[in-house]
Amino acid sequence: MKTNAVQLEGPGVEGISSVWRDVPEIGPGQVLLHMAGSCLNYHDAVVIWGFIPGIGYPRVPLSDGAGTVAEVGPGVDRVRVGDRVTPSFYPAWIEGPPRPEVKHPIPGEGIDGCCAQQIVVDAEHLVHSPSHLSDIETGTLACAGLTAWSAVVTNGRVARGQTVVIEGTGGVSLFAMQFAKAHGARVIATSSSDEKLERVGDLGADDGINYREHAEWSTAVLELTNGHGADIVVDVGGQGSLGQAVLATKMDGHVSIVGVLGGFGNAEVPVTIAMTRNTRLQGVTVGSRDDYDRMCRFMETEKIHPIISDTFPMADLGQAVNHLEQGRHFGKIAVSID
Repeated sequence: MKTNAVQLEGPGVEGISSVWRDVPEIGPGQVLLHMAGSCLNYHDAVVIWGFIPGIGYPRVPLSDGAGTVAEVGPGVDRVRVGDRVTPSFYPAWIEGPPRPEVKHPIPGEGIDGCCAQQIVVDAEHLVHSPSHLSDIETGTLACAGLTAWSAVVTNGRVARGQTVVIEGTGGVSLFAMQFAKAHGARVIATSSSDEKLERVGDLGADDGINYREHAEWSTAVLELTNGHGADIVVDVGGQGSLGQAVLATKMDGHVSIVGVLGGFGNAEVPVTIAMTRNTRLQGVTVGSRDDYDRMCRFMETEKIHPIISDTFPMADLGQAVNHLEQGRHFGKIAVSID
């Protein structure tokens, strides 16, 4: 039998092709998944553009996905045929703190990813999908959702009455807003677009700051918090925003460094401010399988739905990449797998 998949033949959008290949066989401890949903993360786009060295071509892209267990191999008791499940971003990171040996390989980068009708995954790498979400919705969770959860909940330790700042209105930032609000926190959003600030306000953000109008947006955060600053800032800009994130944080506050949308170079950080305020700066790269499971169960209890801006069929993955590059999306860009 044959199954359809999207495959990278080389770097760049022009390297994307649609192929038919043999249905993969399963071994002990593995399952065959019928995939239905995936999404395009910035990380996936970076892989497709060819900015990450060492990609072995051909490669099936996309780290995230969701589908149904179609077949189980010998020794599998974690899932059953018919279960709706989602693979982990870091298959080898099951629990505990990050370690070098569990951060690789990443689906869609070091191994084949989720942009295929059928894939084989080790059962230990799977999490049951939230029962209230569709496969398209669940397919947006593994990278951006868990990154936001780690930034705000696991590492940030958000609590009722605190203030959380999110930068922009991409997938990670909107997930962070939803998790913060569900824990009873106040959310201040930043964006270059008043229209997007209005939309994120409709979704629950308490205040908005246009950083085009307020380049030193940390000052506006201080004004909104009576001079104290935010308890948590989720920094997605890196080089372009980390300095402002530190300045916007209160005494003993927390900055979660989750992205490099502002550039891959070094950021200027006000070291004296960070030191005297006892600011915690922590890098975040997604999380473990057990963290993923806890997040999914929380979303299920709180009935949280991901914010999906656009959905592209997997045959139009190149168009999805171009759409992301143009920055017109609000939330996640989903990919449907036929």
